[in-house]
Amino acid sequence: MKHKRICDVMTRDVISVTTTTPFREVVRTLRDHDVSGVPVLDADGRVVGIVTEADLLGRQARAGGAVPGRIRHLLLHGAFARSGVARTAADLMSSPVVTVSAPDHLTTAAAALARHDVKRAPVLDVDGRLVGIVSRKDLLSVYLRPDYELVAEIRTEVFTRAMCVPRRAVSVEIVDGVVTLTGEVERQSMIEIITVLTEAVDGVVAVHNRLTARTDDTHLPPPEPENVGVFHPLIHSRTEGHETR
Repeated sequence: MKHKRICDVMTRDVISVTTTTPFREVVRTLRDHDVSGVPVLDADGRVVGIVTEADLLGRQARAGGAVPGRIRHLLLHGAFARSGVARTAADLMSSPVVTVSAPDHLTTAAAALARHDVKRAPVLDVDGRLVGIVSRKDLLSVYLRPDYELVAEIRTEVFTRAMCVPRRAVSVEIVDGVVTLTGEVERQSMIEIITVLTEAVDGVVAVHNRLTARTDDTHLPPPEPENVGVFHPLIHSRTEGHETR
């Protein structure tokens, strides 16, 4: 099963600043490049933090005297509290910074952004160097794949390669990313596996599985993993989790 990786959707032309970049230059960088955050690099070019519009907001709010209640609350915490005396990016940045690796799957980046409640993350190569930045919007771009492209991948990767189901035996219809599967397969146990594999295709929103089976084998003991014929991380992870319990 082919999955898009972070390097496939990230922004490669990354705007960054250094730890010694002055406050006003950081603001100018965000404005001139129309970005809401930039990675901060040390003298060796390593990512040591990130500065966002939210980090800069505290400085402006404090300078303005009376501020709204929500901002006043934010000023008491983290970078907001420091920004009142900030002079450089090192004073403003949020650190440590959440980073992801370019070769990883999109699910890894999505989990990292959700877990840490951040909108973007610097992308590092295998040597730990900055090669891009990925945002929530970038990750959602997979849901814009055309339906015909999804149909082709599901037929090839799920039915032909993974499940060895003849092309004429099933119908794959997709509207706005919602997949409807109809037709007949050999065994009942295949239906759930097909659902899992189809849901794992990048860009699939939902799956309506209306497949039927010629044989109900659900009462039989499951086969050994090496005999299933499905080479997919989701299936293997389920099997491994079952064995370790």
